[in-house]
Amino acid sequence: MVCPQCGANTKVGARCKRKTCRWAPKCFSHTSVSIGSSGVSGRGLFARKPIRKNEIVADYTFGEPITPATYLSKRQAGTATHVAFINKQHYDASDSSTTVAGMANRAPKGKRNNLQLTKTGKLKANKNIAAGRELFLAYGPAFRI
Repeated sequence: MVCPQCGANTKVGARCKRKTCRWAPKCFSHTSVSIGSSGVSGRGLFARKPIRKNEIVADYTFGEPITPATYLSKRQAGTATHVAFINKQHYDASDSSTTVAGMANRAPKGKRNNLQLTKTGKLKANKNIAAGRELFLAYGPAFRI
């Protein structure tokens, strides 16, 4: 996979020139999320800086879709834990070196989800989120868990 160029602009308005394999679609300087230890389950997705309502924080469809056969194989093996069905394609976001989308945990009992998965596969904040807070995603009908 060729590393794409960051999709953000610098303070002077020019397009950022960094490559972005790890924090797609933006480089580490322009992304609003990071991966850290979660109190819910292993690792989780956290706000690096304040995130505004409706801000896109990650993209489930950044990588290549997996074939239906690969999905069925992963499901039978119990490893289809981060697969979503988006636009008639299966996307696996379990590899955090290609997308951080798979790091978002489901909210534990008593907490509310603060992200939603859009029909195009983007993770969007459904409310303002303070820096340092863990991001939670509702595992809805798109997920093939």
